[in-house]
Amino acid sequence: MQKTFKRETALVLALFLAGLCLYDIAAGGGTGAFQWAELFSVPIFSLVALAFGADSYAKQWRPNGAAPAEPDPEINGPER
Repeated sequence: MQKTFKRETALVLALFLAGLCLYDIAAGGGTGAFQWAELFSVPIFSLVALAFGADSYAKQWRPNGAAPAEPDPEINGPER
């Protein structure tokens, strides 16, 4: 499976949004950064939710009802 970097991209965009908000706070408010943060907030949070939600779904979904793989005792340790 090929890595798509959805989660990493979403995280970088969320940090960018936080940076805009922190810049506005540090500048004392009234800068254009707050307006840009308002503009980008819905698309960025939507991407974050979709990226992490799709990742969670992909990790839980089993094709054709296949049973989960047996745990490897060398990695997970012995069963108790």
